[in-house]
Amino acid sequence: MSLTTYGGTPLELEVRRRVRLLGASEVADWVEGEPSLEGVGWVAFETDNTITNVGEEAWRAESGRPSIWILAMFNPSPDTWVVLPYQTGADGPVVNDEYFGKVPPQRLVDEEGWLFFAADGKHRSKIGLPAGRAGAFAGSYAPSSRLLTIVTYDAPESGSPAGYVNSMWGEQDDPYAGDVINAYNDGPVAPGQPTLGGFYEIETSSPAAALAPGASLTHTHRTLHLLGSADQLHPWALAAFGLPLARITRHPLK
Repeated sequence: MSLTTYGGTPLELEVRRRVRLLGASEVADWVEGEPSLEGVGWVAFETDNTITNVGEEAWRAESGRPSIWILAMFNPSPDTWVVLPYQTGADGPVVNDEYFGKVPPQRLVDEEGWLFFAADGKHRSKIGLPAGRAGAFAGSYAPSSRLLTIVTYDAPESGSPAGYVNSMWGEQDDPYAGDVINAYNDGPVAPGQPTLGGFYEIETSSPAAALAPGASLTHTHRTLHLLGSADQLHPWALAAFGLPLARITRHPLK
């Protein structure tokens, strides 16, 4: 594909995407503690996403660097909450919650190490974690559906020298000070207007791609859906998020 940056620089790139179902042994490799899948309905899959600079010029900060951005869309419910574990010892803000206006406090709860974000598909809002705060896992839980979703990805090791693309709308003072993990809740785009379709998203991004001609960057994003009782799902929440399952739902929307 061919892209043109905001500054007018053409980018030529090749995109390759592989989608693959995962088996139980592979799930065990990335969820510590190996909680049991016995009696649980589940499916796991990953996408390997690779971009290659097939142009004649290197991708530089001043001319624009693309990134790989995975927007995983899920069905909402009135009691769905996204959970985002975050690093507490990092500098700077914990969360960017101003993509579509400030998120109301009843829809975004910070519990010192975990963010809980309402995903009912009824209030358009979005949050993001910067590289210094993002953990290795994100996910969501809906008690009414008995569904726990766990997402993992190529998390930043110590931040990226190239930074992460800033996906806030409009011109940015620092276009490479963007977020690594995002969560989006759909809702009316304006008062009296319809939603975009009623969904929520858990998103991950690669670093901004500083690639020489012929060089490539790959970003892997994995998803695990688990269907079961609270007792069956609790060990999975503990393994992935480091908190009891009940903690995710103790802030019901009113």
